Amino acid sequence: MNIAESKSFFCKLGVHIQTWLFLVLAVLLLSGCKTVPIQDRNFAESSGFWEQDENMGVRFHHNASASDAVIGTLYASGKSVLLNGDQVKVSAPVKNNAFISSGMQSGARIEFKASDSTCSIRIDRFNAGKAYADTSSCLHDIETLHARIQAQNAVLQINVSQQQTSIMVLSGTIEVMTREDTGKFVVVRADQKITVTPDAIGQPHALGPDELWQRMRWREDFQLYKTVVDWRKVVAGVAIVALVAVAILFGKGRGGGGHSHGFPRHR
Repeated sequence: MNIAESKSFFCKLGVHIQTWLFLVLAVLLLSGCKTVPIQDRNFAESSGFWEQDENMGVRFHHNASASDAVIGTLYASGKSVLLNGDQVKVSAPVKNNAFISSGMQSGARIEFKASDSTCSIRIDRFNAGKAYADTSSCLHDIETLHARIQAQNAVLQINVSQQQTSIMVLSGTIEVMTREDTGKFVVVRADQKITVTPDAIGQPHALGPDELWQRMRWREDFQLYKTVVDWRKVVAGVAIVALVAVAILFGKGRGGGGHSHGFPRHR
């Protein structure tokens, strides 16, 4: 093999090895993914988060996003979490106007994408079930079967049955109205609860010492996971791939040199 042929051979070999390395690295990244529990369930980005219990569904609309824009991430617990009718096993991006339902022995968490100070999220079609919301700095406009709730910089729990909507405020201040009379609202502050029926809205009452935690125990029934990259596996895999690539190049180089010396020289 002459010098020109050797250069051509190694150039082609380099291209093939680069392609091979790219494919192997892609496989390593995918195989390096793992599911881990969401440890801090009370952490919220600037737009907040929403958690819902089993046997319920709600729709989410972000006022400042296009209809196909991603407004957050859904994390599923159980086998019956549906995003617009499609099952979600671990997590999935949530687009504007999405409807999320959680069936028997299933729960869901939606972490809303960080937004600016004008953020406003409307949550409706909430006709039954239990939900926990941390609005952070985003305005959440929540509509249940009986009530309309406006909350910002607040944490609250909502229980909806056929007869009434019960709201507990953990922190911050919210405004509550009946669906029929949105001109009249009641202010509910931290450590207070309020009940809304189809015809009337009650007055805020102080929460009992253990009442809040008793009503929030449903959140402990669901373990939520997210997918992350295990960089230790990826780095270890990359090191192995690099060693194999060097061995291939070294072996091809030695093989090419031995072959060229096997031909008689022409004078």
